[in-house]
Amino acid sequence: MSAPLSVQYDAVEALADELATLATQLTEEQPLCRTAAASLKAALLGDVGWRSGAAAAAWGSLMGLIAQECEVMAVTLRAAVDSYRTIDAGIARSVLPGRAHAGAGPR
Repeated sequence: MSAPLSVQYDAVEALADELATLATQLTEEQPLCRTAAASLKAALLGDVGWRSGAAAAAWGSLMGLIAQECEVMAVTLRAAVDSYRTIDAGIARSVLPGRAHAGAGPR
């Protein structure tokens, strides 16, 4: 037998908001990483400069990827909450007192 699932919609929406904010912040940091990569390559000569610049550029790319995933998760969580709230509202309307039941079925 599976356990009942309980979700606090407001908490999930708050998490979605935090993820969207994080996505924005990470996206804003990407240009700084690119600038740092160029500065490191120029300031440090040879292999050390190249490796440092490459690391900063890779970090910027990683931040972009994480930002995209945070945004996708935020959108997904909001859609899930909207869907569950719509379903809950439909169930609530169907069990209002004085309303004829449309049909027998599991609840």
